[in-house]
Amino acid sequence: MVTVAATMLSLSIAWGANETIESTHDGKFVSLTGNKLQMTSYKGKEHTHLLAFEAKVTCDGNECNAADLKPGMKIRVTTLNGDMRVATRIEALDKNQMFANTHDGKFVSLMGTKLEMTDARGKEHSRTLARDAAMTVDGMACKPEHLKAGMKIRVTTEKNDASVATRIDAIHLETEF
Repeated sequence: MVTVAATMLSLSIAWGANETIESTHDGKFVSLTGNKLQMTSYKGKEHTHLLAFEAKVTCDGNECNAADLKPGMKIRVTTLNGDMRVATRIEALDKNQMFANTHDGKFVSLMGTKLEMTDARGKEHSRTLARDAAMTVDGMACKPEHLKAGMKIRVTTEKNDASVATRIDAIHLETEF
């Protein structure tokens, strides 16, 4: 069985005008048979998702086909509308260590639209929070006031501008991303 590097299950509801519900699952690719995707979570539990007809697939940030996925690749599977059975996007990593546009660290503060965080080495970074940014704590949609200093966070930024945060996923409980 394939072991998994990391996972995070997060449900997020974008606050503001965007009402999309989106879940992501990180793990490792096992197989794809027809439109049936098999993956494992960081705890080694196998999950099955049906690949949506128009699912977007990327490999190391570049568009690719589901047939390009290889067993053991680190993947992030996205599902929409609360239906965790259907995968609408798969981001796969083969050569890169981190998923595109994600930054892990700890929450420091959020003043208006200015997000302060530290990276794994403790270095502080600032990001501007997008107006329609999604936020979660322990997989549940939240408001900015629910974020507390010291929480583990994963910040997703715009593809072409790492200074603009489009999503914050925070963990209050002691779990892994």
